[in-house]
Amino acid sequence: MNVLNRLICCFALAGVCACSNSDDPVVVSVGSTKLHLSEIRAQAPDWDSWGNRDRLAFLDHWVDEEIIFQEAESRGVLEDSALALQIETMKRKMTVDYFLQTFTDSMMVSDAERMEFYKTHPEMFQREKTTASGAILYFSEWNNGDAYYRGHKNTVYDSLPNNHYLVKRIVPFDSVDVSPDSCILPSLSEAEVGKITKMKACGNALKIAVVVSRKDSGSVYPFEEVAEDVATRAWLDHQQKVLDRLKKDWKSSRPIFMKTNVFSEKDK
Repeated sequence: MNVLNRLICCFALAGVCACSNSDDPVVVSVGSTKLHLSEIRAQAPDWDSWGNRDRLAFLDHWVDEEIIFQEAESRGVLEDSALALQIETMKRKMTVDYFLQTFTDSMMVSDAERMEFYKTHPEMFQREKTTASGAILYFSEWNNGDAYYRGHKNTVYDSLPNNHYLVKRIVPFDSVDVSPDSCILPSLSEAEVGKITKMKACGNALKIAVVVSRKDSGSVYPFEEVAEDVATRAWLDHQQKVLDRLKKDWKSSRPIFMKTNVFSEKDK
């Protein structure tokens, strides 16, 4: 029977079975195995929004899988010890994961707990590189640059310099971790913040640099900049502590015996 005919039969069967149980009709069956509408919706939550093509594809896949399963079952595959072990192992893991999920889903971390985590774990929120913001000032003549330096060398800049008649152009840089010009600004970490450098001829240009702000490597990000990361880390930390406590309680309520002669002598 080709795919189309098989699926037409599926829907015909669904229509017939729906009459016997309109609340949860059997949509398709293979032999004595039936697939109800409620089971479909559990496996495919978007079923109701799907078009006919997607629904047909889902049902066809289920029929193929069920046919193969029944054939394998009839040949005694379920009695295979290796498969039985895999099934038991998967069952244990899925049960444990599902059970623990019931606890983690209800865990909440307050704003105060997030802030406390941020304050007690500053090493998790440190900058890895020094970054700086500022500008490179270009001058067309030496006298212009010299006059500008003498007139502004005592000024403390906390923002970019304004345009000035002595300055040919100003090229800003923002949050860079490498000097935008190693000639006039050899090191971001050693530059004096807020103060202009002495003018220097770099290549074919006369330049003055100024760093208006710097965030040093190893400094801690403000809470607002890492709030999302803090929330995630604080929740994971809280989750681990709760699960550790629960496992400790569960262990203390059960007798546990471990055979020590299974360990290698050389590792003891």
